[in-house]
Amino acid sequence: MFIQDHKPDIVALLEPKVSSSQADSICSSFNYSDWVTIEAVGYLGGIWILWKSALSVDIIDTHPQSVTLQVDDRMNQPWCLSFVYASPVLTLRSYLFTELTGQESPWMTIGDFNSVAGPDEVSNPATYSSARSSDFNDWIFREGLVDLGYFGTKFTWMRGLQSTTFKGARLDRALGNLEWALAFPDAKVKHLPLVQSDHCPLLVTTRSAQISVNCKRFRYNMVWATHPNFHSLMQQAWDQNRDIESNKASMARALTDWNRDVFGNVFHKKKKILARISGIQRRLAERASAELLKLEKKLGLELEEILYQEELLLWYQRSREEWIVSGDRNTRFYHIATKLKNSSARISKLKDDDGLWIVDEDKVREHISKYFMELFARDQLLSV
Repeated sequence: MFIQDHKPDIVALLEPKVSSSQADSICSSFNYSDWVTIEAVGYLGGIWILWKSALSVDIIDTHPQSVTLQVDDRMNQPWCLSFVYASPVLTLRSYLFTELTGQESPWMTIGDFNSVAGPDEVSNPATYSSARSSDFNDWIFREGLVDLGYFGTKFTWMRGLQSTTFKGARLDRALGNLEWALAFPDAKVKHLPLVQSDHCPLLVTTRSAQISVNCKRFRYNMVWATHPNFHSLMQQAWDQNRDIESNKASMARALTDWNRDVFGNVFHKKKKILARISGIQRRLAERASAELLKLEKKLGLELEEILYQEELLLWYQRSREEWIVSGDRNTRFYHIATKLKNSSARISKLKDDDGLWIVDEDKVREHISKYFMELFARDQLLSV
């Protein structure tokens, strides 16, 4: 869901909890050109990193708890990026902070450090242990790293269904050295809502988003037909006394307004639900309550329904397949089916009047142009 919404150039999945034999199969379903995986020990740990072909990525170092890459986006000087999944075991985590050393080039490190920097980063400050955090804080100071801050909920890890059992902590973060901070002054870190996990995803943008104005054409959404008022709207919007083009234009306007005012845009619904979940999780970080936890669960169920509608809208409609696998969202099949349908819309060869195939692109274009010119010329002669 988050990959589809934000389309990151690099993705890291921490603690995937699946065997290594399944890693390549699952990674290929995300439609990224390259990836590297660090195997989990049993079902604990593990790091998967995927990136787009537009980036030049070299693997500098691998460690059971981290992976360091050199990234060249062809817009900035090459920089180093370390993804971390620190062990929950203190002794193993201390070993990571001994091994993970700084880079001379700009360097950012991000992930689940399984450590907090101070008592203000846990839901119950009385449980904070400076001894358990000392290696982490010493490492930050020794490497000259600065916290890149965040937008969103304070805690990146939350657990507990009741206010009496609720726990929260900021275990995940992004840190950078001074060179990286100067190279990317507009970088922002956002804590996305927790969905089906006790950790929230971190989204890092290295540059300001550019505002673009798009004139989107009208598209029919098949999920509209599931609404009980849809058919009556169609009957009211279609005028038998007007030509088809006028009816198409009025129908598009009517459906657009109806979608906004009655049905509701699926993407807007999802955005609104995620914003509400994020707001609740921010409140939970301040004070846990049974009402907020109950509301969070209710909104999670609503989000599931919206995700089903989004799946139906995006992949069933685009692939034009007559079946869909329930619960298998955003799978490789739908991506491939969509691409095949799009590619099949292109004309790659034509057969001429002599039954010979024309495969050269320029000759295909010339043949089509000649055909229609002759067709229109015949129509003009017939109408004289």
